[in-house]
Amino acid sequence: MPLPFKPLTYLLSVFALLAGTQVAMAQGLLGFPLGPEQETLDPMEQLGRELFNDTNLSTPAGQGCVTCHAPEVGFVSPNFFVNQFFGPHFGAIPHRFGPRKPPSAAYAGDSPDLRFVADPAFAVNWEGGVFWDGRAAGQLPLYPESDDSPEYDPLAEQALFPFLNPVEQNIANEKIVVRKVAFSRYRRLFLQVWGEGSLDFQDKEVVSRAYDRIVTSIAAFERSSEVNPYSSKFDAWLAGEAELTEQEKLGLWLFENPFDGRSLLEPNEERTPFPRGNQGKGRCGICHSEQPGPNDEPPLFTDFAYHNLGLPKNLNNPFYFMPRRFNPDGRDFIDRGLAPTLETLGQPANWTPSGDITTWQEEIDNAEGRHKTPTLRNVNKRPFPGFVKAYMHHGGLKSMDEVVHFYNTRDVPEEGWGPPEVDFGNITGGIVGDLGMTEEEEAAIVAFMATLSDGYRPPSSRPQLPQLPPIFQFPFP
Repeated sequence: MPLPFKPLTYLLSVFALLAGTQVAMAQGLLGFPLGPEQETLDPMEQLGRELFNDTNLSTPAGQGCVTCHAPEVGFVSPNFFVNQFFGPHFGAIPHRFGPRKPPSAAYAGDSPDLRFVADPAFAVNWEGGVFWDGRAAGQLPLYPESDDSPEYDPLAEQALFPFLNPVEQNIANEKIVVRKVAFSRYRRLFLQVWGEGSLDFQDKEVVSRAYDRIVTSIAAFERSSEVNPYSSKFDAWLAGEAELTEQEKLGLWLFENPFDGRSLLEPNEERTPFPRGNQGKGRCGICHSEQPGPNDEPPLFTDFAYHNLGLPKNLNNPFYFMPRRFNPDGRDFIDRGLAPTLETLGQPANWTPSGDITTWQEEIDNAEGRHKTPTLRNVNKRPFPGFVKAYMHHGGLKSMDEVVHFYNTRDVPEEGWGPPEVDFGNITGGIVGDLGMTEEEEAAIVAFMATLSDGYRPPSSRPQLPQLPPIFQFPFP
């Protein structure tokens, strides 16, 4: 359960962050570098990798994409202390924090543009986009790679923002970003990919094109097989190359969507050892589908949609103490989620009333407090046992055990979760809240989700030592 915020904890923790140099903190106080470069990367993906890992692309230098999205933890924050004490990550200026924890940079490339889809079953009317609030909606035209047609890509659009965000990489303008790249060690690779003259930071139009090409390259890397290897134990099991333990099988059985009548266990096992009435008891697969795509694409474990789960505030979120120019609401800050994004974008042409929603303002109200469903791939990936990761959009929960327990018991009064941060009558019910799972069932779901971590290696049997001949014994007592 989240603890009341203690200002002394905040001050001591910020002091610990400031104690090391920014370069030493570039990938968290416990730094984890990118894994070995893969030979399969094409030049643009390799360029994106260099940009992603460049900690000089901030002011002051010391923070890059990898600072908050490290592979050893599933491309989320690798900073044990930030995860433990806060949830949201500090920026290039270490005492500046945003309101949310970093989402995973992996398995995000298939998210469509933010779009209205109208699903009255759970009043989930929006899907797609990137960021927790979908504000990278795929509606900003980027300079094209070859012809004059503008390109739209929510993943590349997402990469536009952190460089210039004062609570993230804190660079003043696009020109400075391009100039840093022009003097980088990978300058020649950029020119190889985008052509001679593509880094002329004295030309305003070239700067605009170069900035879009920087984020397009980063998105290419984030879509690469290095970031999305589909190399988990679950993937190996689907391919018939690994066996799940009985606990992991039970977790999958409880995890699945109980409403579609399908189970991955049945075609992969001689029999299903669990009672039909328990299938999908955890309701996880409704929003985090484990089923392969229509063309056998590996599952991404997300519906790309937006839900208000009724989470209480993360009282240890340092954003409450940011200066008014970053957080004018102070301790009264409420994370409205998708709603401000819809206010900014305006009513789309295909919007229609749905269910009880009859006006656009009611649609915005229904989006209050909704945040995007994250992928569960690598959700429990960590460099060593006991490493703390932060979960949910504000990072207020600190383990998968705690997350599953919240889903199971949110509406059980004696659990004491506290009031929801946002309640516009749109809190997800029925599939979250009081599921009646036992501790054993909760643990089984956590065990199954641990099979979603990339980098699985089947256990190898110990090599047998060669059999030595018996020692010669003399024929006398």
